[in-house]
Amino acid sequence: MSQEPLRTFSNKNLQELKSIYVGNELLLFRTLADKDNINEAVIVYLNSLVDEKRLNQQILRKMNMDLRMNDGPTGEVLLESLHTLGDVNILTEIDEIENHLADSNFVLFIEGYDEAFGMKLPGFETRAIDEPQIELNIRGPREGFTEDLQKNLGMILRRMKSKNLKAKSFLIGQESQTKVMILYLSDRVDHEVLDELCQRIDSIHLDVLSDSAQIEEWIQDSTFSPFPQILNSERPDRVVTAMNRGKIVIMTDGTPNALITPSTFFEMLHPSEDQFERFYFANFLRIIRLLTLIVSLIGPSFYIAFTTFHLEMIPTPLLMTFLSAKAGIPFPTFIEALIMEVAFEVLREASMRLPRIMGQSVSIVGALIIGEAAVQSGIVSRPMVIVVAMTGIASFTIPSYNTAISLRLLRFPLMFLSALSGMFGLSVGMFIVIFHLCSLRFCGVLFLDPLGSEGYWSAMKKFFLPPVKYKEGLHSEGSRPNVSRIQSQKYRGKDWE
Repeated sequence: MSQEPLRTFSNKNLQELKSIYVGNELLLFRTLADKDNINEAVIVYLNSLVDEKRLNQQILRKMNMDLRMNDGPTGEVLLESLHTLGDVNILTEIDEIENHLADSNFVLFIEGYDEAFGMKLPGFETRAIDEPQIELNIRGPREGFTEDLQKNLGMILRRMKSKNLKAKSFLIGQESQTKVMILYLSDRVDHEVLDELCQRIDSIHLDVLSDSAQIEEWIQDSTFSPFPQILNSERPDRVVTAMNRGKIVIMTDGTPNALITPSTFFEMLHPSEDQFERFYFANFLRIIRLLTLIVSLIGPSFYIAFTTFHLEMIPTPLLMTFLSAKAGIPFPTFIEALIMEVAFEVLREASMRLPRIMGQSVSIVGALIIGEAAVQSGIVSRPMVIVVAMTGIASFTIPSYNTAISLRLLRFPLMFLSALSGMFGLSVGMFIVIFHLCSLRFCGVLFLDPLGSEGYWSAMKKFFLPPVKYKEGLHSEGSRPNVSRIQSQKYRGKDWE
């Protein structure tokens, strides 16, 4: 972009702007003339971004009328008329004008002024606020983020009216100039984490930023880890709750998701609905999710290890059932599991890509037909179909889609290790997974926090127990001290290394 300052004569400024947008037919010019029909000013805009109807009927008509009815200097008349219509930005360089034109602004050039004046006038359509498509709740708010950053910020500000709410904006993308904002509560956030996060966002170098997933890839510590280290959400209520717990929220224009940092592994397993239910019912569901997480990760591996290497550990009646079902199957147990897992993943992917009306019917009918046909033809055994089906159902209970993908991905190497050396191989694989989880951190905060930290028991009480009465009075869960933020101080930077 050009850093040249504007010249006093508007015609030269317009020629400079035309040379930048040469070949772009979206750039339009509208002239403003005084009562002697002398062109005194020009309005420049991109017609696909600006509301032309309002520009013609309200702004241009009023400014032309003011020019013909007032005898004062043209520049003063136009500026006074413009200030009555909204907020005006003063622009002194060509690159500022380019950014304003791309951000749904029109720019006013006045003859004899070495400054230009911009005003926002968006005219493009945006998606209406709708119910979240992924994070569905039975009880709780029904609003979900859209692709419009201003709408998303409005949904957050309507819920969080604290004076400690702070916002900082960034422009990322050399060509796209996408606006990114971080939101936090200044009295609850860890400022060391905040400073580190701002430095990482400033270091992002992209030509085009199209989604917040690109930011997530740039700022996380372990790029090649299969586990997501940043939680993304499409629910404003979950974002507000996260900020109240000392988290930092990253909002990206054009993306209906917010990134919540620093996030932990256990937060990936808890949907926002947990805070709207009774504590004992919410805790029961959390235990169920932990159990289904284990089943989703090692279910097929456990079956392969037992039926291949450890037959003596299976009760005799159950062993006889397995052996009778296995009779006539030409493939070893590992190949059976691999065939069924791949078939299940193909059906899952196909149901996602098909239209919503057909997706569920195709996945259910396909699973029934393929499973029954595979058993009848003797390719796989019935116990293997049951194990794979239970594993697939267990993976659907994980609230975080990215975490569920990670578990599905790790399932295959664990199956291979189990087929190679039984429970020993499965134990080695699980040791590697747990060791990797313990090593993950974001800006110094442990990914498995609060496990392994000083405030473990106090954090567990805060996490599982209902609101209790403190000396300061009755507090809700969201207003308790941020234990996670306090205890993470010890594990930051070189102290952990």
